[in-house]
Amino acid sequence: MGLEVNMCIKQDTVFTRFKGELDEMSVTDIRAKLCEILRKYDVKNIVFNMRDLSFMDSTGIGMIIGRYNQVKEKCGKIILCDLNQNIEKIIVMSGLLKICTLRDSEASARWFLGL
Repeated sequence: MGLEVNMCIKQDTVFTRFKGELDEMSVTDIRAKLCEILRKYDVKNIVFNMRDLSFMDSTGIGMIIGRYNQVKEKCGKIILCDLNQNIEKIIVMSGLLKICTLRDSEASARWFLGL
């Protein structure tokens, strides 16, 4: 199926919306784009909207952990929002909730970050 990604920057946060499958085939481009944004702009937080994400494998989890390490250096946060049941199970089982904040919606994530 592939992956469609929409990214936009609001203040110190990049909002990333996924549609499709976050796997080994798609993660390289996402990682590169997010690394460039974190390096180029005054961004310290990332919100991953996973409402339309249908699949995520270990490379997707690894990509999120890598971005956490980057935002941690800037005292930033990773927020995961709009998770469907299948993706939420993967997130919980992977232990990502130890390093990421879970919010019900993108609006709730914006509120949490004071945006």
